[in-house]
Amino acid sequence: MKKLALLSIAVMAFVLIFAGCGGRSSSPDPDKIVPSRETLIANLTAAGYTIEELSSVEGSELIIDRVLAKKDGKFLDIVYGLSPEDAAEVFGRFCEIYPDNYYVLARNGSYVYCVSDRSAFKKAGFTSTDNVGTQYIRG
Repeated sequence: MKKLALLSIAVMAFVLIFAGCGGRSSSPDPDKIVPSRETLIANLTAAGYTIEELSSVEGSELIIDRVLAKKDGKFLDIVYGLSPEDAAEVFGRFCEIYPDNYYVLARNGSYVYCVSDRSAFKKAGFTSTDNVGTQYIRG
């Protein structure tokens, strides 16, 4: 009886240990959440947004890959391909530029973005609000 109980415990432990292996990752993948630069530009251009491609952000000396899209008071501002240190700096700048005028403000992996509203977020091609980093969402 004691051997059967120990065997049952061992089997349960084995199942619990290996049930988590090879399954879904515990962290979201920003590259699957954030639309590529090309997709974002195509989606927002088709939706009537004016697109600006920029290489800087106010208050920083970094040279970056930034896309700013605007339409009727709505906007999406995103920076692609940042190192962790540069993402932290750009996110700090965005927090100052957009102190309360946004739906989502995020540092998500190598991306930093600020989006004015849920509609622009969806039209751009974001797949979710999952995040690896810092994120603020308003209503």
